[in-house]
Amino acid sequence: GEVVDTTLGAFFLHLERYGLDYAHGDLVLSKLLDHEPQSAALLARDQELAGVGFRRMAFVDTETTGLAGGTGTYAFLVGVGVFEGDEFVVHQFFMRDYGEEPAQLQSLGELLDGLDAVVSFNGKSFDMPLLETRFIMTRQPPRLADAPHLDLLPAARRFWKYRLDSCALSSLEEQVLGVQRTGEDVPGYLIPDLYLDYVRSGDAREMPGIFYHNAQDILSLVTLTARMCDLLVSSISEDNTVPSEDLYGLARLLLENGQPERAESAYAYVARASRASRVQGMAMRDLAYLLKRQERRAEALVWWQRLVEAEGAVVGCEELAKHYEWHDSDLAQALAWTEKGIALVEAWPPGAKRRDTLATLEHRRQRLERKVAAADS
Repeated sequence: GEVVDTTLGAFFLHLERYGLDYAHGDLVLSKLLDHEPQSAALLARDQELAGVGFRRMAFVDTETTGLAGGTGTYAFLVGVGVFEGDEFVVHQFFMRDYGEEPAQLQSLGELLDGLDAVVSFNGKSFDMPLLETRFIMTRQPPRLADAPHLDLLPAARRFWKYRLDSCALSSLEEQVLGVQRTGEDVPGYLIPDLYLDYVRSGDAREMPGIFYHNAQDILSLVTLTARMCDLLVSSISEDNTVPSEDLYGLARLLLENGQPERAESAYAYVARASRASRVQGMAMRDLAYLLKRQERRAEALVWWQRLVEAEGAVVGCEELAKHYEWHDSDLAQALAWTEKGIALVEAWPPGAKRRDTLATLEHRRQRLERKVAAADS
């Protein structure tokens, strides 16, 4: 890197340049540029992103003196990745001591002024509010504070929480992206203390590991976004190689984004083919509710029945009872499914849920018994 002089002093700048064919794990960086920004808008649930190309987005990650935030926390290293021509360039703005912060942020601001949106991992809650505070503390205008923002952490949870125990970036790198970091990497929890030691001693031998960690995080932002975009546009067929748990998360996202036909295809695939019984049951339930909302009650009926048979799901009994009482006018069937539900709930452990569900089903049974008796008289 190099020492950069500004009107507010000096700071240290390091650039990492990667060709677009650079493979970070299983994907090359250019893979993201194959997608339309509309995919980013769907992931963020923010249509403003649909008008911002990926070349106009800042991929941001910070290394800080602590995780609490607030005015006492400094972003001593700010990494910003940007697509520039036929390269992806990671700009790393580093303050060698606290007095270099105004110059560091001035130069950072000049880069961000040329961009229109942010991609981060938990940046909405941490990185960008912290940077806004630091700009204000140095009497500089905050940059991109109100810009469209794709925060990949909530999006990742929507896709992968049904399969992974953790949706931390390190877990996603290993389980989703195929990224293996080298021995240069520094564990994130050590970084604040390593920087404080550097400021006190001037011994910079640990700093390259922090720069490497930051650059790897930013590269993962690119390929993680690409992987999510791939899922959004993937075909859903019998030869699908996407894990069923991930498809279930995709189905929920598609439905929320107004794509019920693709959501139905994903739900149906998981309901038929999943080997993860918990996710399979949830897919059956959600598919049945989707069909019910579309007034396709006969099709929903099949899935309610399968849900009861496969999962012993009381909700299936309740929905079948409602259907036969109010739509097929078959009181005997409605009563039978209600009694089936009561039998299932009676096997539950004691507690408020068991008590309340039994009360609801018992009320339904008594009403149905009165209607059956009235019909027979």
